[in-house]
Amino acid sequence: MRTLQSALPATPLADSLVLRRRGGALELVSGRVVLLSSAALETERAFGQLAARLVSGKLRRVIVGGLGLGATARGVLDVSSPDTNVVVVEKVEAVVALVRGELSHFSDRALDDARVSVVCADVADVIGAAGGDVDAILLDVDNGPEWASFRHNARLYVHAGLAVARRALRPGGAFAVWSGYPADPFRARLRAAGFTPSVELLRERGRVRARAYVGTRS
Repeated sequence: MRTLQSALPATPLADSLVLRRRGGALELVSGRVVLLSSAALETERAFGQLAARLVSGKLRRVIVGGLGLGATARGVLDVSSPDTNVVVVEKVEAVVALVRGELSHFSDRALDDARVSVVCADVADVIGAAGGDVDAILLDVDNGPEWASFRHNARLYVHAGLAVARRALRPGGAFAVWSGYPADPFRARLRAAGFTPSVELLRERGRVRARAYVGTRS
């Protein structure tokens, strides 16, 4: 286990970040909050690949909320065309530095792909500024819709936040949330916000380890 102060640029969270091995997985921790982990990268890559199945037609613009180790972004790139624009939103600049640098192998250097742009911001703000032309919004900023890493992330999963996400999407677009646990009541919230809800199982080494809760805009 080691702190990352010497390797990372100065950020509000950089002093408290710790990189550790736990149960065979690599984790980046701030206090008691696990900001990213390598434990479920297969599910996260599959989550990104869902974008092509959930949306009819070619992917033109995708917003990925939460960089993690870059697996979701890599999954989107796997199924994207040469002119797809993948906007990755990550609020912790230190995480971006790591994934661009010493941890870049986890995503096959996804952030070096010309189709990817990284925005250091709150994903709720980026979604709110979108102009209704987004094909897919993929959120992996928390452990699921009932467990927020940062308290203010909870606004992403309530009716007002879901309504903002729906307005950001083009007709036929999809909003999806990665969840490490069953959260089936969230489907009712998606329906109440005007989405057609569904759930996709995500596997790690053949076992269901996560789920994608999906809302499609009609």
